[in-house]
Amino acid sequence: MNKELRTFVAQELRAAGSEKQPKVEGYAATFGTVANIGQFSEVIQSGAFKRTLSNGDDVVCLFNHDDNMLLGRRSAGTLTLQEDSKGLRFSCDLPETTTAKDVYANLRAGNLKECSFGFYVNGPEGERWSQQPDGTMLRTLLDVTLFDVSVVVNPAYGGTSAAARNVIAEHVEARMTSLTLAQGTEARRQKAAALLAEIAQEENEEQTKRLKLRYENLFH
Repeated sequence: MNKELRTFVAQELRAAGSEKQPKVEGYAATFGTVANIGQFSEVIQSGAFKRTLSNGDDVVCLFNHDDNMLLGRRSAGTLTLQEDSKGLRFSCDLPETTTAKDVYANLRAGNLKECSFGFYVNGPEGERWSQQPDGTMLRTLLDVTLFDVSVVVNPAYGGTSAAARNVIAEHVEARMTSLTLAQGTEARRQKAAALLAEIAQEENEEQTKRLKLRYENLFH
């Protein structure tokens, strides 16, 4: 499996709880939002995280995807995750660490406002590729394994309309390229078939005209 990261401007990311028990809450991902990440567009289908949530997979909450800046952990009960109609919602009870205190203070000050998640696609059935009307490719995430949610300073890509920066794994690019080539070949095949059908129709019409003329000449 290949690790991938995605980042969204999470408007509901906020500092919650109290000074005694600070929390960070928000959405690590939203469903149905098409993100333009450069080479292709991507959208997350509702239920994409179902396997992770139902299997009880361990997931960590980090700052900037740094394992040394741990904020919470699902197996410890300090991180809770759930899917709702909007997306993947999380809530993390922050520990009494310097990192957690800094994150909480910066959230309250509005200096931090973006959230990211790390995932693996669960095999070929975990994604679906399609071509959009403008010819660009759309990747739909159907089934992924989540391994972390993070509060981040600089996103891998910002919001839903910015160029990707080192977030597209080589295997994804290869998959997209092969599908694009395959679709291009199929499009050319369909055009060729249509042209042959048109030529055959014209030939049939011309042959019909010749036969009709010969028939008429028999009686003159």
